[in-house]
Amino acid sequence: MKGTRNNKKKMVTIAIICSVYLLLTICYHHIDKHLTGLLFIILTLLIPITFIAIVVFEIKSIIYLFSNRQSFNLISSFPVAICSLTLLYTLFCPYQYRLDTEKLESKVEFRACYEGTQNQAYILFRKDKTFELNWTGVFGYNEWFIGKWDKKGDTLYLNYDSKRVEQLGNKILISKGYLNPIGSSVDKKKFPYPMFYLGFCRHEN
Repeated sequence: MKGTRNNKKKMVTIAIICSVYLLLTICYHHIDKHLTGLLFIILTLLIPITFIAIVVFEIKSIIYLFSNRQSFNLISSFPVAICSLTLLYTLFCPYQYRLDTEKLESKVEFRACYEGTQNQAYILFRKDKTFELNWTGVFGYNEWFIGKWDKKGDTLYLNYDSKRVEQLGNKILISKGYLNPIGSSVDKKKFPYPMFYLGFCRHEN
C-alpha cells in the first residue's frame, strides 16, 4: 500500500514537472517577447532545470522498474511513460508539428536578418501589418521592438509601439535584397550601409 502511494506521488510530481516544462517551451516566444526582469529570468531558468529533472526522473524510474520487475504493475510504469513521451517530443518532434504560441500569431509576409560579429537581429513583417524585431548579442543582450508597418511600392513605413530602432528608422527602401533606411530618421554617418538583408539568417558570421 505504501509503495502504491509513493508511486502515485511520484507520478503526480513527474506530471507537474513535465507540464511546467512543456508549457514554458510552448509559450517561450511570448515569454521572451513580453516579459523582462526577474520574472523572465526565473521562467527562462526553469526550462533547463525542469528538463534536467525529467532526465533524472527517467533514469531513476527505469532503474526502479528494472530492480522491481517481478512486481511490475501498470501504475509503476507511468513515470517512465510520462518522461519518455516528454523527451521524445522534445528531441525528435519536427518543428512543423511542435506546439508553439508563435503559430497563433499572424503569418509572416516577409522577413529580414542582420548578422554582426557580436550581435544579430531578425525582423518579421506579418500579414496583419504588425512587425517584431528581436535583437540579441553578447552578455545576454536581448531586446524586442514591435509596431505597425505599411508598404507603398518599394518603401516601408514603420510605426513603433516601443522605442525606435536606430539602424532602421521609420522609412525604408527595399532595394537589391536589403532594407535601406532613408530619410532623416537614421544617422547616415553612424550607419552608412544597410544592415538587414531579406530572408532567413544565413549564419555566415
